[in-house]
Amino acid sequence: MATKPSYADFRLLAAEPAQVDRFPPLSPVVLLRDYWQSIAPAPGVLPGRQHFDPLDVDVGVVPWIFLMDVIRGGDGVPLDYRYRLVGTGNVQLVGRDATGELASAVFGRVDAPFVLETFDLTVANAAPTYWIATVPQDRIGEVTIHRGLFPLARDGSTVDMLLCVAAPWPPA
Repeated sequence: MATKPSYADFRLLAAEPAQVDRFPPLSPVVLLRDYWQSIAPAPGVLPGRQHFDPLDVDVGVVPWIFLMDVIRGGDGVPLDYRYRLVGTGNVQLVGRDATGELASAVFGRVDAPFVLETFDLTVANAAPTYWIATVPQDRIGEVTIHRGLFPLARDGSTVDMLLCVAAPWPPA
């Protein structure tokens, strides 16, 4: 009996940063970006987890959302990220639920630096980042993923969570 691939076996086939205007207007990335902007408590102030209500997010986006806690280790220790929630669409696509795990432990050695750097960039700039990636998928071979990472800050400025979406495009 073959074992299921783990995130450690997961490999990015291609990945590139993107501008949000590269995504179709009704894509999960654009819809979550619009929602994230709408929950900001004031201009120039980041929304926090306390502003996020999944019931207010487009129902087609919810399965592709994941929430990550930013783990700050102190001086000289790189940031890490704990998966607080992984949407059912992502669990089915990858074949594993990473809820509760650290991002540094989830991805294989090849892809961890790229993935962690994208999270770090979002935290450092306190601004969304967008990516398009191609990943292997057991049932269909390869799939293109549109991804958006959105900073959340309980105090309005220090990023302590990431609200993320990673959805296949075109939709299945």
